[in-house]
Amino acid sequence: MSTAHSLVYLLAGLVSVFLFSAYRRRRVRYPPGPKGLPVLGNLFDVPVDYPWIGFCDIGKQHGSDVVHFQVLGTHLVVLNSLQAVGDLLEKQSNVYSDRPSTIMLDELSGWSRSWVQLDYGERWKEHRRLFHQNFRPSAIPQYHAKQAKAARRLLRFIVDSPERLVEHLRFIVGAMVLDTVFAFDVKPGDPMIKLVENAADTAIETIAAGVWMVDVIPALKYIPSWFPGARFQRKAREWKKQVDGLFDIPYGHFKESMRVGDAKPCFMSTLLSNVDDYEDLAQTEEMFASLAGVSYVAGSDTIVSTLATFVFAMTLFPEAQAAAHIALDDVLKGKRLPEIEDREALPYITALLYELLRWHPVTPIALPHRTSADSYYQGCFIPAGTNVFGNSWAILHDPTLYPEPHRFRPERFLRADGSLNPDARVPVEGFGFGRRICPGRHFAQDMLWITIAHVLAVFEIQPVGDASRKVDPEDVEQYFTPRFVSMPKPFECRFRLRVAEGLIPSGDLDQ
Repeated sequence: MSTAHSLVYLLAGLVSVFLFSAYRRRRVRYPPGPKGLPVLGNLFDVPVDYPWIGFCDIGKQHGSDVVHFQVLGTHLVVLNSLQAVGDLLEKQSNVYSDRPSTIMLDELSGWSRSWVQLDYGERWKEHRRLFHQNFRPSAIPQYHAKQAKAARRLLRFIVDSPERLVEHLRFIVGAMVLDTVFAFDVKPGDPMIKLVENAADTAIETIAAGVWMVDVIPALKYIPSWFPGARFQRKAREWKKQVDGLFDIPYGHFKESMRVGDAKPCFMSTLLSNVDDYEDLAQTEEMFASLAGVSYVAGSDTIVSTLATFVFAMTLFPEAQAAAHIALDDVLKGKRLPEIEDREALPYITALLYELLRWHPVTPIALPHRTSADSYYQGCFIPAGTNVFGNSWAILHDPTLYPEPHRFRPERFLRADGSLNPDARVPVEGFGFGRRICPGRHFAQDMLWITIAHVLAVFEIQPVGDASRKVDPEDVEQYFTPRFVSMPKPFECRFRLRVAEGLIPSGDLDQ
């Protein structure tokens, strides 16, 4: 398509959006929200930085926990309460379970290969079924040894070079996921780690950039990459190579290891052992590659970001860290490292993990759902094709659910005698909602628990520099990155050994 034709389509699209939007506004009542401008709608009203806080503020301004925006003809609805999420994403999940497809992320950058991006239907259900079979709660114990190995690797890395904390977190989590999915035993500097890390970063960068104009005006995808202003085309081409590598290269390596008889039991070997149950081999292999690639992206980024948040939180809340040290010392006596089997004897560590997931969820705004049909809520119209966002942060900071939500208080999950309170709400909202809730959350929570227990059993985490100053609990968000996957901005801390260094495994671990 010529550039002239693209510009004609662009102009026609803008006029159509304006006329259609004006027509619809006269006929229907949407949920409350900013009024917006002609053609552009609420383009300048949607918060870009810290949107979880901005959406809360807009909801309060309009006296509603459901807020509506319209951006160049696209409808967005944000749910700021547990009630709204339950009423729509849970009770009406048959309508609210599709996933928006974007040209930049899916078509140009290659993420359409991710099964998470599939609309709700039979293909999505089959992917989800296979993933759930291998990562349901009863299946997780088979991975505990790999998770413990990763946690113990981290201890040695911290002793040797604590200033490279985030680098170490990314390696041990990435290596653990590759071990779980493919039984790959990777070492620091392995190109496989770099490959999957780079691909995972493309998804975060694409989403964090906000609204891409090509998603609003699809005709722009025909503009050649050399055309002025078409930097997005060049970026997408670069990203697609990395995304294709994520899905194809590790899977190809594993198939080769199976061919020569070197493959070890793992998630992928389980999948491939049933490949003959499917008629279309090419489609089946693409499904397996998608399951593997998404496992890395979803698992690595969320776990790494949560662990970084944990370390930062310990620099801010020494009283919580001291209570965790007392609990661990009472069980371990400073003579051994924790095991996952110690969990029942360490309710405070579980409560600390719950509070961490509540205090600052890694994805404060959940990935959007899309409505597959028109619906109504509280008398307001929500049209088919609306992108619906659950505001996880708003729910987890709702004072009616969690009193004094800005305070870091693991005790909120405990009884007076120190045992876990079975009536306390477990903060799962950071893992998504409805039929789209993360199926790997049980695996992630066990990995987080064993890593947190290891780090606190061995170290006291002390603040350094700016981190040592008193932080206003109600203003702590400024210390986190402001976009989709939110983690602490760079900070300094010191790790002081609490046990004999001989307790920490040296060198690489075989078990």
